Order: sequence, then structure tokens, then C-alpha cells
Amino acid sequence: MKGRCWLFIYICLYILLSLPSLAYAEDAKQVEKAPTLEGLNSRIEDLEGHRELLKDLGEEVKNYRDHIQAEMTRFQETMQSERDSFFTMFQFLVGAQTVLLAIGGYIVFYYIGQTKMDLRKQMELELDQTKKELNKEFQQQLRAEKQMIDLAIQDYHNQLQQVRLQMEKQYKDTLEQVARETEQDYVALKKNIENEKTFTSSRIWVMGPEAEIKKMETEEVDLIRRRGIQHVQVKLFDRDQLQQALENNEFDILIYRYIMSADGSSDQDLITIAKMLMEKNDEIPFIVYGEEKIKKETLNTLNKYRYLSISNFRLTLIGNIFALAYAFNKQNRNRS
Repeated sequence: MKGRCWLFIYICLYILLSLPSLAYAEDAKQVEKAPTLEGLNSRIEDLEGHRELLKDLGEEVKNYRDHIQAEMTRFQETMQSERDSFFTMFQFLVGAQTVLLAIGGYIVFYYIGQTKMDLRKQMELELDQTKKELNKEFQQQLRAEKQMIDLAIQDYHNQLQQVRLQMEKQYKDTLEQVARETEQDYVALKKNIENEKTFTSSRIWVMGPEAEIKKMETEEVDLIRRRGIQHVQVKLFDRDQLQQALENNEFDILIYRYIMSADGSSDQDLITIAKMLMEKNDEIPFIVYGEEKIKKETLNTLNKYRYLSISNFRLTLIGNIFALAYAFNKQNRNRS
């Protein structure tokens, strides 16, 4: 029974001594945590529970107080001194623990701060390195793109140069061809103009019997003039006048209107003109125009002249004049 009492006493003392430790431990925990309204209410409830517990223990101790009063008296001073020593040691440990916790917290916060700073510096370094690498990669890509663009531009310039050379060659060839064609056209046009000038500048004399040449002036001569030859003169045969005209080259073509005489004799004017032309010995076309057949003796004399042409119809006369006007223009031959 006595042993049980001492055991109960030690248990009670252990519980009583543990309460301040729990309180100080709770206080130490609260140092680490920021007090809140819920925490304070919880702490008050815990204290109330402890108070109830102490009250119950007090009642139980009171029941045993009479039994252990004698024994407690002996050990009261010793226990009090041990208790004071224990509390002193506990307070020291709690204070040391608080100091250690404070130092540990400072060290932890300092380490965390340093870690943050180091982490920030590391992140900044990595960010700078990443920026440098990205910038380097971008510059390389930019240079590659620039080289590709330069090559494309150079290729475009080369193609443009080739196209320009081809176009210049084609233009030169086309220009030369156009120049040749133009030159040919110009020569042809010039020749046509000269031929036209030759044709229109031809000088024609028309001779024959008076009645016939007057009739021709209103018909054949008018037709010739309307075709472009304006220098057409109708003249009666005059030996001296004709001789003077031959010496002065006053006409290019000579037309004689032939009519058989009523008595069938040869036309002496026609024979005289043929002989004068043969004496002149010049390239003067002599057209004998008439529907009637020329006598054989007269024709034999006419055939001795190399530039004789006989026209029996009006269209034959016009055609011969046009052909001979280009070929036997004295002014054109003199210009040549």
C-alpha cells in the first residue's frame, strides 16, 4: 500500500512537473507561429482542461493527504529545492532552446534569403545566357537569311542581266531587221517615187494630120494626161521645128497618128520623121498609132529604126506609153 502511494505520488509529481514543460513547449511553438484568435481560444480551452484535470488530481491528493502528510513533511524541503533546481534547469533549457530556435530561425531565414538571392542571380545568369544564346542563334539565322536573300538578289540580278542582254540582242536584231526592211522599203519607195517622177515627167509629142491630132487631143491625149503624164504636146509636122527639138532633146516619146491617104500613097511625113530619128541615132521611142495597115514600102523604111512601136488600138497605145515612159526618160538617164 505504501509502495502504491509512492508510485501515485511520483506519477502526480511527474504530471505536475510536465505541465509547465508542456506550457513552455506550447509557448515555444507559439513563438514559431504567429498567434491567431483561433489559436488563443484553443489555448484557453486547453488551459481550462488542464485546470479541471488539476482540480480532479487535487481532490484525489486531498484524499491521500492525510496518509502522506507525515512523509511529505520530511521531503518537502528536499523536494522544494529539487523542484527549484529543476525549474531553474528547465527555464535555462527553455531559454537556451528559445535562443537556439531564434538562431536557427535566423540562420534558416538568412539561408533562405541567400538562397533566393543566389537563385535570383542564377536565374539572371541563366536568363542572360539564354538571351545571349537566343541572340546568337537569331544573328546566325539572320545572317543565313541575309545570305539567302543576297544570293536570291544576285541570282535575280544575273537573270535580269541575261534578260537585258537577250532583250538588247533581240532589240538590236529587230532594229537591224527593221532598219534593213526600212532601208529596203525606203529604196523601193524612192525607186517608186523616182519611177513616178520619171513617169509623170515624161515628155511626149503627138504629130500627124491636123484633123486626126485634134481628135486625139480630146480622146487619147486626154486619157494620157488623166493617167499622170502632163507634158503632152500636140503639134503639126514641121521639119525645122522637129529638127530643133531633136537637137535640144525636147521630148522623150514621139507619137505619130497614121492615116492612109485617100489615093493610097505612102505618108511622106511619116517616112521623113523616121529618117530624121535614124539620123539622130538616139534612143527615142517612135510609136506609130493607127488602125489601118501600113503599106509595105513604108513599113520597110520604119523597121530600120530600132525603137519603133506600132499600136493599132487605143489600149495598146496607152500600155506602150506607160512602159516606154519608165524606160526612155532622158531626164532620168541624165540624173543617173
